[in-house]
Order: sequence, then C-alpha cells, then structure tokens
Amino acid sequence: MLVDACASSDAVEGKPFVVTVESRALALVRVEGRVWAVDNVCPHRNGELGCGDLQGHHLYCPLHAWSFDVRTGEAFFPKGVKVERFLVEERGGRIFVGRHPP
Repeated sequence: MLVDACASSDAVEGKPFVVTVESRALALVRVEGRVWAVDNVCPHRNGELGCGDLQGHHLYCPLHAWSFDVRTGEAFFPKGVKVERFLVEERGGRIFVGRHPP
C-alpha cells in the first residue's frame, strides 16, 4: 500500500529532505528526476540521513559519513550494511511511498 508523503514540488533535485509517514521518518531525494526513499536513520549512530549530503546516488550520514545508495539501500562504506528502501510513485503532483514486500 502506498501512502501520500508530500507534494512533488518538495523534492528538489539533489537536496535530501525528511518526511514522516505513519510515524516513520524517511529520507527522500530526487536524483536525475526520479525520487528515492530510504529509512532516515543511519544504523551506525542514528544520524538523520535526510540531513546528510547527496553525491550522485550516494546519501551520506551527517555524523560519520557512512554512505548509502538510495537505489538499493546498500552502504558504499562500510560494505554489508543496509538501510530499508521504500517504493516511490509520483502522480498528480504528489509523492507516494510504501514498503517493499518481504
């Protein structure tokens, strides 16, 4: 099930931001016109990924620079670490997000 998260205009190319959907904070980014969503909490020290830097598809935690590919949720460094990635659909000027099936 997809849930309305925000307006499409909130997702500015290359600028991460945070939305709360059903009591869960998500980091959203627009890269090359497409919106991606991952869990906002870095597994290292709970840094807010939505407040981090974005370089290409890599979102960096603002606390210790752990980096996650927003397309997969997989860490660039350190290898083997992941954050949850969410489905994203953009329609009617809105962004909808939902969980991937297990």
